[in-house]
Amino acid sequence: MNDAEKKMKLPLFDDYWIDFRRDTVRRWFTPEYVSLAPAGPYSSLIYDPEVKKYRFYYENVRKWARDGERDLYLAESEDMKTFTAVKTNGSDVLYDGVSGLHGLSVMLDAYEKDPSRRYKMAGMFDVENKTNAGKHDWLGVEIAFSADGIHWERHPELIANPQTSDALNKLMYNPIDEEYTLFHRSAFVDRRISVRTSKDLKNWTEPRIILSPGATYDNEGSGMQHYSMTAGYFDGIFYGLLWRYNTCLYNEDYSRMFGYMEPELVYSYDGKEFLYTTGKALMERPLPPAPGCVGLAPDDMCVSADGKDYYIVCFGYQVVHGTQESNAKLNAALDAHQIQRGNPVYKIRKDGFCGIESVGMGGLVVTKGICLLADDLTFNIRANAGSARFGIMDISGSYVEGFELDNCVPFEYDDSVCVRPQWKGHSLTEVLDRQVRVVVELNSAILHCIEGSAQPFIRQRQRSFSHPEGIPAEVKEPENWRIM
Repeated sequence: MNDAEKKMKLPLFDDYWIDFRRDTVRRWFTPEYVSLAPAGPYSSLIYDPEVKKYRFYYENVRKWARDGERDLYLAESEDMKTFTAVKTNGSDVLYDGVSGLHGLSVMLDAYEKDPSRRYKMAGMFDVENKTNAGKHDWLGVEIAFSADGIHWERHPELIANPQTSDALNKLMYNPIDEEYTLFHRSAFVDRRISVRTSKDLKNWTEPRIILSPGATYDNEGSGMQHYSMTAGYFDGIFYGLLWRYNTCLYNEDYSRMFGYMEPELVYSYDGKEFLYTTGKALMERPLPPAPGCVGLAPDDMCVSADGKDYYIVCFGYQVVHGTQESNAKLNAALDAHQIQRGNPVYKIRKDGFCGIESVGMGGLVVTKGICLLADDLTFNIRANAGSARFGIMDISGSYVEGFELDNCVPFEYDDSVCVRPQWKGHSLTEVLDRQVRVVVELNSAILHCIEGSAQPFIRQRQRSFSHPEGIPAEVKEPENWRIM
């Protein structure tokens, strides 16, 4: 079990890891609008601690009448409100992919040991030449590398997906399995979420469908499809932002080319199997003519420089998704009316998509059995107008001596994404490597997340929250372990 697999992050989207809660409600939160980044589809958002700036990569469509051929642009920001273009050789074009590119994602690989491959890119390159040669259905997704995120080296021999993936090709590193994942389309215009994985970026697994619109989407004849998905590892859990593509089954558009996008939150403990949340749009589309009024397509999400928030960038559709002909006509009309373009940027508290809120005073949350592996247990809590207390129980529901709520130092009239519990005269090291329950008392407060190094230990100790295999364990209880 590596360090990443030891991580436990419980964002409390459901009650599976909770055994008991009283006087509480689950509350969902919406990211707030921040700014407009430069306009461009298939963008990537990264904070690079070496340059101390956010980097916003995006594609620029050369001609809407041939919108498959694009160039890569880069803008930088220190505050995610103002953006400055990065030029190379006096040009706004950062990289042209030989003859145009499409469906790119850029990642800053914190796990890469080779400095020349610190930045990685996945997408379709040499688009114009391949299309003119009649290979439109077989463009393929390739990998490129960069040391600085500005100067790129294409590697056409590294084929992540041999077929056209005409959507966002999101490359992500999974530190639990120590492999790369490509979220993509496995076939031209098959709008479901497929993945391929690789340990070395050379040899890739066969594609596997992980998300496909099910019966819950079968309403109002929307012909719901999953257009794309961006995803990433966020220090213990994988968050995904799904593009819900709404069409109309009453329109005899047999390729379903016309529709609008909405973002939906999904999540995973292992980076392989993703779970839906509310089934509702994470952010509501703004009113016309604001960017995103006809579709919010979430391209990427990154942690803020101070570690307190997540930034989300979306492509802001102002014309309905359609054909090259309709795109050219409608975008020309936007330009003629001088309507502002841009990619909407949103912000939400770290792990703040959801929270368990007390109904007044004395709300209580008790987890299922877990085994704490290190003294790093933290809580993400809003208690600006109230307080929270913490406790440790044994598996039978009795408080461990010294870890009662009354012996806890309250966290009160404050707000933090990283609250470390404290007990008078006792340390969390006393209860490590044992079967316990974590208790949170909420008094006019909201619990967003429980985080630390731990294993599930419901009846049998399990390998990790990402790997459900049971492992043998002997639990020896010291004297005074249970309070009688």
